[in-house]
Amino acid sequence: MGKKSSNNLVGIAGEYYVCAELCRRGYLALLTPKNNPLFDVIASTPDGSKTVSIQVKTRSIRNKQGWKLGKDITTKKGNPDLFIVLVNLEEGGLSEFYVYEYDVLADVVQKNYTVYLEQPKRDGSKRKEVGFRWHDIKLFTNDDRRRKDNWRPIEMKLAQQGST
Repeated sequence: MGKKSSNNLVGIAGEYYVCAELCRRGYLALLTPKNNPLFDVIASTPDGSKTVSIQVKTRSIRNKQGWKLGKDITTKKGNPDLFIVLVNLEEGGLSEFYVYEYDVLADVVQKNYTVYLEQPKRDGSKRKEVGFRWHDIKLFTNDDRRRKDNWRPIEMKLAQQGST
């Protein structure tokens, strides 16, 4: 199997894992059509009255560094109903989920990238712009670690939508 196919399967597996976890928690979760540029999953209350959109980024078992993200990840969307779930596939099938509000992760990734650019390369030269961003697990803060398997931001959003 080619690398491209393998990467696609990793991404699809992460999307299904997110759907399965949301369904286990009592929500309806549906995959969007492929190539949707902003989100991969729609989660809804069972009566369909409240929904959120979720982008899924999946880290393969072989990847020990972190999540490779497009540089557009740092562009805030201003949508409080938009989330990102980072899926960490683990040996043995128990995946880890890191749940972020989209704009929160945009800020974290931008901050880490700015720090990266400010550090000179080994030879002392200046780093150049690259077309992607890493969310490196080595840079995780306490806030990042608290997001592990913490679905409360999505659950709270689904509970509060439409209530006045």
